[in-house]
Amino acid sequence: MKPSFGTALLLATLSLPVPAAAQSSTAIALDQLDPSPAGDPFFGVPSPFVDGHLVPRAHAMLGYADGPLTLAQGEIERDVVGSQALLHLGASLALWNRLLVAVALPLAVAQTGDGAAVPGEPAPPDAPAPGAPDAPAAGDLRLGLRVRALGEKNDPVQLGASFGVHLPTGATDAYMGEGSVQVAPQLLVGGRVERWLVWSAAAGATFRSSGNPSTVTYGGGAALLLWDERLQVGPEIYAATPIQGGSVGLSDRTRVEHTRTTRAETLLGARVRPLAHTALGGLVVGAAGGPGFGNGIGTPAFRLVGMLAWAPSGDEGAASAADTDGDGLLDAEEACPYAAGPRSADAKRNGCPAEDRDEDGVPDPDDACPEQAGETGAAGARRGCPLDMDADGLPDAIDFCPKEPGPADGNGTKPGCPVPTAPPPPPVTDADGDGLLDPDDACPREKGPASEDAAARGCPKRVRVQGDEVVLLEPVAWKGLQALQPAIDPRSAPAVEELAAVIQDHPEWARIEVQAHTDGTGDKRFNQMISEARAEALRKGLVEKGVAAERLAAKGYGASKPIADNAKAEGREKNRRVQLVVLEKK
Repeated sequence: MKPSFGTALLLATLSLPVPAAAQSSTAIALDQLDPSPAGDPFFGVPSPFVDGHLVPRAHAMLGYADGPLTLAQGEIERDVVGSQALLHLGASLALWNRLLVAVALPLAVAQTGDGAAVPGEPAPPDAPAPGAPDAPAAGDLRLGLRVRALGEKNDPVQLGASFGVHLPTGATDAYMGEGSVQVAPQLLVGGRVERWLVWSAAAGATFRSSGNPSTVTYGGGAALLLWDERLQVGPEIYAATPIQGGSVGLSDRTRVEHTRTTRAETLLGARVRPLAHTALGGLVVGAAGGPGFGNGIGTPAFRLVGMLAWAPSGDEGAASAADTDGDGLLDAEEACPYAAGPRSADAKRNGCPAEDRDEDGVPDPDDACPEQAGETGAAGARRGCPLDMDADGLPDAIDFCPKEPGPADGNGTKPGCPVPTAPPPPPVTDADGDGLLDPDDACPREKGPASEDAAARGCPKRVRVQGDEVVLLEPVAWKGLQALQPAIDPRSAPAVEELAAVIQDHPEWARIEVQAHTDGTGDKRFNQMISEARAEALRKGLVEKGVAAERLAAKGYGASKPIADNAKAEGREKNRRVQLVVLEKK
């Protein structure tokens, strides 16, 4: 046996006398989900909201209900309708931000079940069971009218009322219609709390002229608004309680007693606007699911729903349908919604007036010279420009420089172009201030004396700057025999002074390494120690000559970086050297 909730566990009373009023109905619209109008925030609980004027909305809702009608007599149990798959199509139109007109039609896509056969009376061979569900089949057409009486859009509390009519268009032999009119008035209340919560509640009744019991209907829902209102998640519950008891006709031969049993369903739903804040921001995709409760007819064990809708906000819908300037183009598609203009394939000019400031007959967007009257017959980049814009006497059509006056014969250049003038000679300077002009100075950035040797003219005698290296042209002589406490011999004082002067002439050298090197003879460790001591001695000597200490760093390399062959005396002499390397520049 199926669970008690989500089924109609009824006692079949076959051939029993029932009141005449109850016998007037031989059909029932089994599906109890009456979807909210297109654009509402909940699946089965309507709201008082009305958003926009002349804003259309629509939805398609596909649902599955399991076990909506089970018939039992004693130990015999039949799934009259074991399952239903229904497609609900709905549309609505908002008017004046107060009134909503809605229409909906349910369609049975698929149904399964045994039908309402009479226990003990076998059906004829090859005949369908009486009242077996049929599909596809249409349901009752539903029309609705809603008015929001109190509250404004996005208020936390809004009050409204609705009136619905179910027309007898449904298939009475497929559990989709009762063959009579139903009316459903409702009182609606709901609202929005800032931008994070939406809620609705409804109470009303459904009055049937079929003889089937009328019902009191009620429900409520609340949902969180997440992801900048793109996502809505929340529960809802809707229920119905019969006003009177009686019997319900399932087929021409089968009727069942119906007690005043409340049926209820709850859904946990989610809706998302995947293309929010775009031209397709009205697209909504949703899904919901949940169980049914109670033994009322039509209550499923569980229901699943999927939805696809077009539900733009009132502001989006109004913008898409408005034509403020009355030029026949909607504001949403034109570039100038407040100034009438013709349609254009260029989106930036669509609906914009054809302004012509220079009144030459060429609209400004097509006029190459919009502030100067020109030739209307000209094409391309010259359209709307004067015949001779630079007034040099040469027509623009053959003027190679139409915006710059120039001789017609060109005078050695292209016709109509100005004659170029020779650039002034570069100024003659003495960058290092040594009295020799830069063109005659072999070292224009270092001070040095005049010399007959052009390669040495204006260069320091003892120092050369080679890229990022400063090289001493003569070796530094060291005083005394104490290898680890060397002192610079007075004979090398001029070289140190010249070296300090070169550093001072280059303030952009922020960090300089003072290096000392030895030849490859002797003990490697001793060579390293003496090179470090000599590098530090030269660094101190430069500081004494006025070079800032923070600009200098001393480092000895021993014999690790030879520049000549240590196997030869002249090579070893070259390897015994000091030099400076620029590490960092400003």
